[in-house]
Amino acid sequence: MLKVSVIVPTCNRPHLIKRTIDSILKQTFQDFEIIVVDDGVKERAEEAVKSFGDSRIKYIQHETNKGGGAARNTGIKASQGEYIAFLDDDDEWLPNKLEKQVKVLDESGGDVGFCFTAVLNILDDRTEKSKVPDGLNDYHGLALASFKRFLTVTLIIKREVFDLVGLFDESLPSHQEAELMIRVTKKFKGIGINEPLVKVNMRSGHDHVGGNLAKRISGGELLIKKHIKEFELIPKILARHYFQLGIFCRDNKEETKAKKYFVMAWKNNKLKISYLCHYTSLLFQEKEKIKNKLFL
Repeated sequence: MLKVSVIVPTCNRPHLIKRTIDSILKQTFQDFEIIVVDDGVKERAEEAVKSFGDSRIKYIQHETNKGGGAARNTGIKASQGEYIAFLDDDDEWLPNKLEKQVKVLDESGGDVGFCFTAVLNILDDRTEKSKVPDGLNDYHGLALASFKRFLTVTLIIKREVFDLVGLFDESLPSHQEAELMIRVTKKFKGIGINEPLVKVNMRSGHDHVGGNLAKRISGGELLIKKHIKEFELIPKILARHYFQLGIFCRDNKEETKAKKYFVMAWKNNKLKISYLCHYTSLLFQEKEKIKNKLFL
């Protein structure tokens, strides 16, 4: 059986994908297939992908734009590997990523379902190393606490995990990887490698899926609703997620929703007075706006 299937969703960025694919082909571990799923409709990546002339690379084209989660699901369904990994079309793997993760999973037991790594976040001329917990752990609490902990580009997941928990939830406009990992970590342990093995390009104006505020808000709301029974058992974490939704709504000029989420955050953690302060700050701003209009 083929060891690894690498799923690469792409959307209207054929000028970037060559570098991405090249970073896969340069891996020290070579037993893999690459499945590029083209979700773009304006600029197709077919010519760039097929220019490599490598039989391990498969190209699948969506007729319409369906989103990153759907593109990854298309790739998973077409894959043949024992393990499934992901890489976005503008990011890169360091040469030994697959080798290190495959070794870890090969040596793991049946209770382990995935492996993830730290990353190098690259923003313009700055580079920052992330940190992740090292070694074998039950990561379910972490998956519930943070929607940003498990980056898809760092993950390598055993095929049987998807058979048990299902694929990415395509109904979510953002946070698909976070929602998936809540389900995965509920059933399987994972192994962290606290070594940056991925370059994540976070340039100014970067347009990763999930970068849009409206999508972040909607995706966060749907994720919380889907797993609300678990979140209600950990009110302080639920409060933090409601607070973050409030910040997103405020920044997106949705003040009414922002106030609602700040209050919901405070109700779930009344010791956190700052949640209430954000609510009162918005109230004060609204009163000032009304006052200014009256005296114009």
